[in-house]
Amino acid sequence: MADQENEKWLDELISQTINTTRPQFDAEKWKQKYPQEFQSLLSRARRRPAGSSARQPNIRAVFFHHRLTKLTAAAVILVAIGLVVTYLGPGKPVAPENGRIVGNSPSEMLSMMSLTIAYRRGGMEELERQCDKAVELLGPRLARISFREVLDDLNG
Repeated sequence: MADQENEKWLDELISQTINTTRPQFDAEKWKQKYPQEFQSLLSRARRRPAGSSARQPNIRAVFFHHRLTKLTAAAVILVAIGLVVTYLGPGKPVAPENGRIVGNSPSEMLSMMSLTIAYRRGGMEELERQCDKAVELLGPRLARISFREVLDDLNG
């Protein structure tokens, strides 16, 4: 029993020394002691519109404030337009009346992949047939071509 009494006595001594109570704010005393500060707070409260605790930022102004965001937005728009044109662009050409499928250009027909596929499909006979089709699509050859025509052909 003596140990518990000694502990209570020690606890009371410690709490008096440390003062662990929370301070209480008395608004009325503060108003009387600091009237100018109180009036300043009231005037600030009157200036602020009712119902809004903080001014809402204009999203458009925030977004387009920096030059980098403008450039990024322009790049995103251009990429989106490019994707739309690519996926919704014109399809494969339609076959003409004579039954020949247009869409494989002679250069596509003579690519390594096309020639390999033709060889695997029918051997040398199929490979020669594909080369003949490419020559047929090209049409008659000119006897002579000028340098200007070569440049025009290369530039599209």
